[in-house]
Amino acid sequence: MPRRRITQTDVAAMAGVSQATVSFVLNGSTPAGVRISEETRQRVLDAIRITGYTANPAAQRLAGGGLAQILGVFTYEATFPRASRDFYGPFLVGIEHAAERLGVDLLLFTSAPVQDGRRRLTREGWQRLGVADGCLLLGQHEHRGELQHLLDTNYPFVFIGKRGSDGGRLPYVGADYVGGTVRQIDRLVALGHRRIGYVGMRGTDQPTLDRVDGYRSAMKAQGLTTRFVELDDVAATAAEIVDQRFTAVVVAPENHPEELADELERRGRRVPDDVSVLLLGQPHHPRRGGRPWSGFSVPREEMGARALYLLSRLVADDSPKRDRETGRTAAAADVELHQILVCPDVEGGTAAPPRDSRPETDNRTDPA
Repeated sequence: MPRRRITQTDVAAMAGVSQATVSFVLNGSTPAGVRISEETRQRVLDAIRITGYTANPAAQRLAGGGLAQILGVFTYEATFPRASRDFYGPFLVGIEHAAERLGVDLLLFTSAPVQDGRRRLTREGWQRLGVADGCLLLGQHEHRGELQHLLDTNYPFVFIGKRGSDGGRLPYVGADYVGGTVRQIDRLVALGHRRIGYVGMRGTDQPTLDRVDGYRSAMKAQGLTTRFVELDDVAATAAEIVDQRFTAVVVAPENHPEELADELERRGRRVPDDVSVLLLGQPHHPRRGGRPWSGFSVPREEMGARALYLLSRLVADDSPKRDRETGRTAAAADVELHQILVCPDVEGGTAAPPRDSRPETDNRTDPA
Protein backbone atom coordinates (compact mmCIF):
# COMPACT_ATOMS: atom_id res chain seq x y z
CA MET A 1 0.00 0.00 0.00
CA PRO A 2 1.43 3.43 -0.88
CA ARG A 3 2.59 5.33 2.18
CA ARG A 4 0.74 8.47 3.23
CA ARG A 5 1.25 11.62 1.22
CA ILE A 6 3.94 14.09 2.37
CA THR A 7 2.27 16.98 4.18
CA GLN A 8 3.17 20.53 5.16
CA THR A 9 3.69 19.20 8.70
CA ASP A 10 6.48 16.93 7.41
CA VAL A 11 8.10 19.85 5.58
CA ALA A 12 7.85 22.01 8.70
CA ALA A 13 9.46 19.33 10.86
CA MET A 14 12.40 18.94 8.45
CA ALA A 15 12.91 22.69 8.16
CA GLY A 16 12.49 23.29 11.90
CA VAL A 17 9.72 25.85 11.48
CA SER A 18 5.99 26.06 12.05
CA GLN A 19 3.45 24.78 9.56
CA ALA A 20 2.21 28.35 9.19
CA THR A 21 5.68 29.40 8.04
CA VAL A 22 5.64 26.67 5.38
CA SER A 23 2.25 27.90 4.21
CA PHE A 24 3.49 31.51 4.02
CA VAL A 25 6.51 30.46 1.93
CA LEU A 26 4.32 28.42 -0.41
CA ASN A 27 1.82 31.25 -0.85
CA GLY A 28 4.56 33.83 -1.38
CA SER A 29 3.01 36.29 1.05
CA THR A 30 2.94 36.97 4.79
CA PRO A 31 0.42 38.82 6.96
CA ALA A 32 1.23 42.21 8.40
CA GLY A 33 3.78 42.05 11.21
CA VAL A 34 5.21 38.68 10.17
CA ARG A 35 8.74 38.55 8.71
CA ILE A 36 10.44 35.44 7.33
CA SER A 37 14.20 35.66 6.87
CA GLU A 38 15.84 34.57 3.64
CA GLU A 39 17.66 31.79 5.55
CA THR A 40 14.38 30.41 6.91
CA ARG A 41 12.74 30.67 3.52
CA GLN A 42 15.61 28.71 1.95
CA ARG A 43 15.36 25.98 4.63
CA VAL A 44 11.69 25.56 3.78
CA LEU A 45 12.40 25.41 0.04
CA ASP A 46 15.17 22.83 0.62
CA ALA A 47 12.80 20.70 2.73
CA ILE A 48 10.15 20.87 -0.03
CA ARG A 49 12.71 19.74 -2.60
CA ILE A 50 14.06 16.89 -0.44
CA THR A 51 10.65 15.52 0.55
CA GLY A 52 9.13 15.97 -2.90
CA TYR A 53 6.17 17.77 -1.34
CA THR A 54 3.53 19.17 -3.66
CA ALA A 55 0.50 21.13 -2.52
CA ASN A 56 -2.59 18.95 -2.21
CA PRO A 57 -5.24 20.52 -4.47
CA ALA A 58 -7.97 18.44 -2.83
CA ALA A 59 -7.13 19.86 0.58
CA GLN A 60 -7.00 23.37 -0.85
CA ARG A 61 -10.42 22.99 -2.46
CA LEU A 62 -11.90 21.52 0.71
CA ALA A 63 -10.55 24.50 2.65
CA GLY A 64 -12.38 26.72 0.16
CA GLY A 65 -15.58 24.71 0.37
CA GLY A 66 -15.05 22.65 -2.80
CA LEU A 67 -15.59 18.90 -2.98
CA ALA A 68 -14.89 17.70 -6.52
CA GLN A 69 -11.71 15.81 -7.34
CA ILE A 70 -9.54 16.64 -10.32
CA LEU A 71 -7.81 13.50 -11.58
CA GLY A 72 -5.08 13.57 -14.20
CA VAL A 73 -4.30 11.31 -17.17
CA PHE A 74 -0.72 11.02 -18.43
CA THR A 75 0.27 8.87 -21.41
CA TYR A 76 3.87 8.02 -22.22
CA GLU A 77 3.10 8.00 -25.95
CA ALA A 78 1.00 10.38 -28.08
CA THR A 79 -2.55 10.22 -26.76
CA PHE A 80 -4.72 10.77 -29.78
CA PRO A 81 -4.86 8.36 -32.75
CA ARG A 82 -2.82 8.89 -35.87
CA ALA A 83 -3.69 7.20 -39.17
CA SER A 84 -5.67 4.03 -38.34
CA ARG A 85 -4.11 3.37 -34.95
CA ASP A 86 -6.15 4.17 -31.86
CA PHE A 87 -4.60 2.33 -28.94
CA TYR A 88 -5.65 4.70 -26.16
CA GLY A 89 -9.21 5.37 -27.35
CA PRO A 90 -10.95 2.53 -25.48
CA PHE A 91 -9.01 3.29 -22.26
CA LEU A 92 -10.08 6.94 -22.44
CA VAL A 93 -13.71 5.96 -23.07
CA GLY A 94 -13.71 3.84 -19.91
CA ILE A 95 -11.98 6.58 -17.92
CA GLU A 96 -14.51 9.18 -19.06
CA HIS A 97 -17.49 7.00 -18.20
CA ALA A 98 -16.11 6.34 -14.70
CA ALA A 99 -15.40 10.05 -14.19
CA GLU A 100 -18.99 10.88 -15.07
CA ARG A 101 -20.32 8.30 -12.65
CA LEU A 102 -18.07 9.48 -9.81
CA GLY A 103 -18.62 13.16 -10.52
CA VAL A 104 -14.92 13.98 -10.91
CA ASP A 105 -13.12 16.10 -13.49
CA LEU A 106 -10.30 14.92 -15.74
CA LEU A 107 -7.10 16.76 -16.67
CA LEU A 108 -5.09 15.43 -19.62
CA PHE A 109 -1.36 16.17 -19.33
CA THR A 110 0.00 16.79 -22.82
CA SER A 111 2.61 19.55 -22.38
CA ALA A 112 5.59 17.19 -22.29
CA PRO A 113 6.66 16.60 -25.92
CA VAL A 114 6.89 13.07 -27.33
CA GLN A 115 10.58 12.34 -28.05
CA ASP A 116 11.73 9.01 -29.48
CA GLY A 117 8.20 7.68 -29.00
CA ARG A 118 7.82 8.57 -25.32
CA ARG A 119 7.07 11.38 -22.89
CA ARG A 120 8.92 11.99 -19.64
CA LEU A 121 7.82 13.43 -16.31
CA THR A 122 11.21 14.95 -15.54
CA ARG A 123 11.88 18.62 -14.79
CA GLU A 124 8.66 20.63 -14.56
CA GLY A 125 6.56 17.49 -15.08
CA TRP A 126 6.54 16.74 -11.36
CA GLN A 127 5.12 20.16 -10.53
CA ARG A 128 2.51 19.87 -13.29
CA LEU A 129 1.17 16.64 -11.80
CA GLY A 130 0.61 18.52 -8.56
CA VAL A 131 -2.23 20.44 -10.26
CA ALA A 132 -4.30 17.24 -10.01
CA ASP A 133 -5.21 15.32 -6.87
CA GLY A 134 -3.85 12.14 -8.45
CA CYS A 135 -3.07 10.75 -11.88
CA LEU A 136 -3.61 7.74 -14.12
CA LEU A 137 -0.50 6.66 -16.04
CA LEU A 138 -0.53 4.46 -19.12
CA GLY A 139 1.80 3.56 -21.93
CA GLN A 140 4.16 0.91 -23.23
CA HIS A 141 7.39 2.84 -22.63
CA GLU A 142 7.21 4.08 -19.05
CA HIS A 143 10.30 5.08 -17.10
CA ARG A 144 10.66 2.91 -13.99
CA GLY A 145 12.68 5.56 -12.16
CA GLU A 146 9.83 8.05 -12.57
CA LEU A 147 7.32 5.57 -11.16
CA GLN A 148 9.59 4.94 -8.18
CA HIS A 149 9.87 8.69 -7.60
CA LEU A 150 6.08 9.00 -7.50
CA LEU A 151 5.96 6.18 -4.96
CA ASP A 152 8.68 7.73 -2.83
CA THR A 153 6.92 11.10 -2.75
CA ASN A 154 3.55 9.47 -2.03
CA TYR A 155 1.80 11.05 -5.00
CA PRO A 156 -1.48 9.16 -5.62
CA PHE A 157 -1.38 7.39 -8.98
CA VAL A 158 -2.54 4.19 -10.66
CA PHE A 159 -0.88 2.58 -13.67
CA ILE A 160 -3.13 1.08 -16.34
CA GLY A 161 -1.31 -2.17 -17.03
CA LYS A 162 0.44 -4.65 -14.76
CA ARG A 163 3.68 -3.24 -13.36
CA GLY A 164 6.04 -4.46 -10.66
CA SER A 165 7.74 -2.37 -7.98
CA ASP A 166 9.84 -2.76 -4.85
CA GLY A 167 7.59 -4.08 -2.12
CA GLY A 168 4.64 -4.33 -4.49
CA ARG A 169 3.53 -0.78 -3.61
CA LEU A 170 2.64 0.31 -7.15
CA PRO A 171 -1.16 0.32 -7.73
CA TYR A 172 -2.27 -0.99 -11.12
CA VAL A 173 -5.15 -2.41 -13.13
CA GLY A 174 -3.92 -4.91 -15.71
CA ALA A 175 -5.05 -7.62 -18.12
CA ASP A 176 -4.55 -11.37 -17.64
CA TYR A 177 -2.36 -12.00 -20.68
CA VAL A 178 -0.96 -15.17 -19.09
CA GLY A 179 -4.34 -16.82 -18.57
CA GLY A 180 -5.64 -15.66 -21.94
CA THR A 181 -2.64 -17.12 -23.77
CA VAL A 182 -2.87 -20.41 -21.91
CA ARG A 183 -6.50 -20.76 -22.99
CA GLN A 184 -5.61 -20.20 -26.65
CA ILE A 185 -2.99 -22.95 -26.58
CA ASP A 186 -5.42 -25.33 -24.88
CA ARG A 187 -8.01 -24.40 -27.49
CA LEU A 188 -5.66 -25.24 -30.36
CA VAL A 189 -4.62 -28.53 -28.76
CA ALA A 190 -8.29 -29.47 -28.35
CA LEU A 191 -8.69 -28.93 -32.11
CA GLY A 192 -5.85 -31.38 -32.73
CA HIS A 193 -2.87 -29.05 -33.27
CA ARG A 194 0.60 -30.09 -32.09
CA ARG A 195 2.99 -27.85 -34.02
CA ILE A 196 2.07 -24.49 -32.49
CA GLY A 197 4.42 -21.52 -32.84
CA TYR A 198 4.64 -18.15 -31.12
CA VAL A 199 5.03 -15.18 -33.49
CA GLY A 200 6.37 -11.93 -32.08
CA MET A 201 9.46 -10.19 -30.81
CA ARG A 202 10.28 -11.10 -27.22
CA GLY A 203 10.67 -7.64 -25.67
CA THR A 204 10.83 -6.61 -22.02
CA ASP A 205 7.42 -4.90 -21.83
CA GLN A 206 5.03 -6.58 -19.39
CA PRO A 207 2.36 -7.74 -21.89
CA THR A 208 5.00 -9.50 -24.00
CA LEU A 209 6.59 -11.13 -20.94
CA ASP A 210 3.17 -12.37 -19.82
CA ARG A 211 2.21 -13.70 -23.27
CA VAL A 212 5.48 -15.60 -23.58
CA ASP A 213 5.09 -16.95 -20.04
CA GLY A 214 1.57 -18.16 -20.86
CA TYR A 215 2.74 -19.79 -24.10
CA ARG A 216 5.67 -21.55 -22.41
CA SER A 217 3.62 -22.85 -19.48
CA ALA A 218 0.73 -24.06 -21.65
CA MET A 219 3.00 -25.83 -24.13
CA LYS A 220 4.91 -27.49 -21.28
CA ALA A 221 1.65 -28.61 -19.65
CA GLN A 222 0.57 -30.14 -22.98
CA GLY A 223 3.96 -31.85 -23.46
CA LEU A 224 4.70 -29.81 -26.60
CA THR A 225 7.86 -28.08 -27.79
CA THR A 226 7.97 -24.28 -27.80
CA ARG A 227 8.99 -22.69 -31.09
CA PHE A 228 9.44 -18.94 -31.54
CA VAL A 229 9.45 -16.85 -34.71
CA GLU A 230 11.14 -13.53 -33.88
CA LEU A 231 11.40 -11.73 -37.21
CA ASP A 232 10.35 -8.14 -37.84
CA ASP A 233 9.74 -8.74 -41.56
CA VAL A 234 6.27 -10.05 -42.46
CA ALA A 235 7.43 -11.96 -45.56
CA ALA A 236 10.28 -13.63 -43.67
CA THR A 237 7.93 -14.52 -40.82
CA ALA A 238 5.46 -16.19 -43.21
CA ALA A 239 8.32 -18.12 -44.84
CA GLU A 240 9.50 -19.32 -41.43
CA ILE A 241 5.99 -20.50 -40.49
CA VAL A 242 5.85 -22.54 -43.70
CA ASP A 243 9.37 -23.92 -43.23
CA GLN A 244 8.61 -24.94 -39.64
CA ARG A 245 5.42 -26.71 -40.83
CA PHE A 246 3.33 -25.04 -38.14
CA THR A 247 -0.34 -25.94 -38.26
CA ALA A 248 -1.17 -23.09 -35.88
CA VAL A 249 0.43 -19.95 -34.48
CA VAL A 250 -0.41 -17.48 -31.73
CA VAL A 251 0.48 -13.94 -32.71
CA ALA A 252 1.18 -10.81 -30.70
CA PRO A 253 -1.31 -8.24 -32.04
CA GLU A 254 1.25 -5.59 -33.01
CA ASN A 255 2.74 -7.92 -35.64
CA HIS A 256 0.49 -6.96 -38.59
CA PRO A 257 -1.65 -10.13 -38.64
CA GLU A 258 -3.56 -9.15 -41.80
CA GLU A 259 -0.34 -8.77 -43.78
CA LEU A 260 0.97 -12.01 -42.28
CA ALA A 261 -2.15 -13.91 -43.38
CA ASP A 262 -1.79 -12.42 -46.88
CA GLU A 263 1.82 -13.59 -47.07
CA LEU A 264 0.89 -17.08 -45.90
CA GLU A 265 -1.76 -17.38 -48.61
CA ARG A 266 0.76 -16.26 -51.23
CA ARG A 267 2.77 -19.28 -50.14
CA GLY A 268 -0.20 -21.62 -50.48
CA ARG A 269 -1.17 -21.67 -46.79
CA ARG A 270 -4.73 -20.46 -46.26
CA VAL A 271 -6.02 -19.21 -42.90
CA PRO A 272 -7.48 -21.21 -41.19
CA ASP A 273 -7.66 -24.19 -43.57
CA ASP A 274 -3.90 -24.77 -43.55
CA VAL A 275 -2.71 -22.59 -40.67
CA SER A 276 -4.79 -21.44 -37.71
CA VAL A 277 -3.89 -17.97 -36.44
CA LEU A 278 -5.00 -16.78 -33.00
CA LEU A 279 -4.42 -13.20 -31.84
CA LEU A 280 -3.30 -12.49 -28.28
CA GLY A 281 -5.25 -9.23 -28.09
CA GLN A 282 -6.91 -6.83 -30.54
CA PRO A 283 -4.92 -6.03 -33.71
CA HIS A 284 -2.97 -2.78 -33.39
CA HIS A 285 -3.32 -2.07 -37.11
CA PRO A 286 -6.88 -3.15 -38.00
CA ARG A 287 -7.87 -3.33 -41.65
CA ARG A 288 -11.31 -2.22 -42.74
CA GLY A 289 -13.21 -5.32 -43.73
CA GLY A 290 -10.43 -7.51 -42.31
CA ARG A 291 -10.69 -11.04 -40.97
CA PRO A 292 -12.75 -11.86 -37.86
CA TRP A 293 -9.79 -12.93 -35.73
CA SER A 294 -9.96 -15.72 -33.20
CA GLY A 295 -8.07 -15.35 -29.92
CA PHE A 296 -8.78 -13.08 -26.98
CA SER A 297 -9.46 -9.37 -26.49
CA VAL A 298 -8.08 -6.98 -23.88
CA PRO A 299 -10.84 -5.29 -21.79
CA ARG A 300 -9.42 -1.80 -22.27
CA GLU A 301 -12.58 0.16 -21.46
CA GLU A 302 -13.09 -1.75 -18.22
CA MET A 303 -9.41 -1.32 -17.33
CA GLY A 304 -9.70 2.44 -17.73
CA ALA A 305 -12.86 2.63 -15.64
CA ARG A 306 -11.56 0.37 -12.88
CA ALA A 307 -8.30 2.30 -12.72
CA LEU A 308 -10.13 5.59 -12.20
CA TYR A 309 -12.27 4.08 -9.44
CA LEU A 310 -9.13 2.86 -7.70
CA LEU A 311 -7.39 6.22 -8.07
CA SER A 312 -10.42 8.05 -6.70
CA ARG A 313 -10.34 5.81 -3.66
CA LEU A 314 -6.62 6.41 -3.09
CA VAL A 315 -7.00 10.18 -3.45
CA ALA A 316 -9.94 10.22 -1.06
CA ASP A 317 -7.79 8.28 1.44
CA ASP A 318 -10.50 5.66 1.95
CA SER A 319 -13.30 8.23 2.02
CA PRO A 320 -15.08 6.82 -1.03
CA LYS A 321 -17.23 8.62 -3.58
CA ARG A 322 -20.57 7.13 -4.55
CA ASP A 323 -21.38 5.99 -8.08
CA ARG A 324 -24.36 8.00 -9.30
CA GLU A 325 -25.85 5.06 -11.23
CA THR A 326 -25.23 2.03 -9.02
CA GLY A 327 -25.06 3.60 -5.57
CA ARG A 328 -21.87 1.64 -4.89
CA THR A 329 -18.83 3.41 -3.49
CA ALA A 330 -15.38 3.40 -5.02
CA ALA A 331 -13.99 1.64 -1.95
CA ALA A 332 -16.64 -1.08 -2.20
CA ALA A 333 -16.01 -1.60 -5.91
CA ASP A 334 -12.20 -1.69 -5.74
CA VAL A 335 -10.56 -3.18 -2.67
CA GLU A 336 -7.31 -4.43 -4.23
CA LEU A 337 -4.33 -2.32 -5.27
CA HIS A 338 -3.34 -4.94 -7.86
CA GLN A 339 -6.26 -5.82 -10.13
CA ILE A 340 -5.97 -8.23 -13.05
CA LEU A 341 -8.97 -8.48 -15.40
CA VAL A 342 -9.87 -11.53 -17.49
CA CYS A 343 -9.27 -11.23 -21.25
CA PRO A 344 -12.44 -12.59 -22.93
CA ASP A 345 -12.06 -15.23 -25.64
CA VAL A 346 -13.07 -14.29 -29.18
CA GLU A 347 -14.43 -17.05 -31.42
CA GLY A 348 -13.67 -15.32 -34.73
CA GLY A 349 -13.02 -17.38 -37.83
CA THR A 350 -9.26 -18.06 -37.94
CA ALA A 351 -9.07 -21.30 -35.94
CA ALA A 352 -9.85 -24.75 -37.37
CA PRO A 353 -8.65 -28.34 -36.92
CA PRO A 354 -5.42 -29.16 -38.80
CA ARG A 355 -5.70 -30.95 -42.13
CA ASP A 356 -3.69 -33.83 -40.73
CA SER A 357 -4.56 -34.22 -37.07
CA ARG A 358 -2.32 -37.23 -36.53
CA PRO A 359 0.09 -36.63 -33.59
CA GLU A 360 3.63 -35.77 -34.66
CA THR A 361 6.09 -37.55 -32.42
CA ASP A 362 8.97 -35.14 -33.15
CA ASN A 363 7.00 -32.34 -31.46
CA ARG A 364 6.81 -34.07 -28.09
CA THR A 365 9.29 -33.06 -25.43
CA ASP A 366 12.07 -35.43 -24.45
CA PRO A 367 11.17 -36.98 -21.08
CA ALA A 368 14.80 -36.66 -20.12
